[in-house]
Order: sequence, then structure tokens, then C-alpha cells
Amino acid sequence: MRNWIIGAAAVLALAVPGAAAAQTGYAGVVYGNADAGTGDDTDFYGVEGAVAFAGSGSIVFEVDASYTDADEGDEAYGLVGHVYARNDNHLFGGFVGISGSDDSETVIAGLEANKYFANWTLAGAVAYGNNDDADADGYGVNVEARFFIHDNFRIDANAGWANVDAGAGDDEDATTLGIGGEYQFAAAPISVRAGYSNTDFDGGDVDVWSIGLRYNWGGTLRDRDRNGASQASLVGIAGL
Repeated sequence: MRNWIIGAAAVLALAVPGAAAAQTGYAGVVYGNADAGTGDDTDFYGVEGAVAFAGSGSIVFEVDASYTDADEGDEAYGLVGHVYARNDNHLFGGFVGISGSDDSETVIAGLEANKYFANWTLAGAVAYGNNDDADADGYGVNVEARFFIHDNFRIDANAGWANVDAGAGDDEDATTLGIGGEYQFAAAPISVRAGYSNTDFDGGDVDVWSIGLRYNWGGTLRDRDRNGASQASLVGIAGL
């Protein structure tokens, strides 16, 4: 269970808001570290991407994907599809996806919503996940605030909670708190981002930090949030 939560925390660290408008998105690389204390830590590195496609009316389709490898651990991946309705005031929809490592897969589904304000966004999601390989299932909630210093500079804060039931009385709660940010250069569609999170569960806690570089198409960071693939950061709870 401990390694599983460390892996889920690393996947969560890769998830930060994404792309813009119809058929817009980003692709990037990430490096980070997950530290469970007492020398139990590992560096990880990988790739990530997201793209949004406009449907009819206000309907948007979004796909998020990530792949990571770790010095002390398995390779991991995540793939999530979203369908939601969005206007100038809010977003509401749902998502389904899969995440896993070399010998374990978790299938997830959930609901998500955003509320837009002048210079910030309040976002949230609830999810249910099932892992047949570990004979485990769980549910969780994540809340995120995205603050815009200006159109191409965003600061994030999030809080999440999950409960995982692995049977035979092995029931654990996990609470995650995180901060991060992203800056896109004016001269080129390149952005840098960084994040830190702490996940506290019944058997201990995990600190995760990450840095990344992204190539973006489709506008500013605020455009991403209001018109594009903005939901990747919410499905970190899909790693239940």
C-alpha cells in the first residue's frame, strides 16, 4: 500500500492545468522527487500532454496523458478522457480513465466542475476508482484554486482527500495539500512550471516536488483555463 500511495503522489505531481480552445493543448517533460522519509525516496521523470476539442455548442472533449519512470520503482502511466459543458461562468462534466504501473491498473470515473471569477478559478472533482490487481477500491475529492497574477502567470493551491479500501480491514485515508505555479514566456509558446505536495496517510506521509517544461499551442495560460484543456490537475485523485 505504501508504494502504491507514493506512485499515486508522483502521478498527482504531474497534473497541472492545461491547454486552450478548440484543438489546442500542450506537450511537456517533467522531473521530480517523491520522498517518503527514512531514506525511502526516488527521482522520477517523464512526459505529459493534454488536448481539447470543441464539440457542438458548449460541449468540449479533452484527453490528458502522462508517462513516468522512476529510479526506484515501476514505470507509470495515466490516460483520462473528459466531456464537459463550459461557458463564461462555469464548467461541469465528467471523466473516465485508467492509470497504472508495471503490474497494476486502476480504472476511475468521476464528476468535475469549475467556477470562474475575474482573476481566479475555483475547481473541484469527485472520483471513484477500482483496482482489481490489488483487490482495492476507493473514492476521493479534490479542490483547487488557480490565481492569475497576469494572463501568463498562474499560481495554484489544492487540497484533496481519498479513502482506499484494500479489503481484510486494510482501509486507509490520505490527505494531500499542494502548491504550484506556471509561467509562459511572451516571446515563445514555452512555459515552465513547478509544484510541491504533501500526502499524509495512515502509515506515514510523502513529499513530492516537480519541475517541468511545456510547449503550448492555443493562447495564454488564462486562455487554457477558460477555453482549453484545464482539467488534468483535478484527476490526480484518479490514482486512488
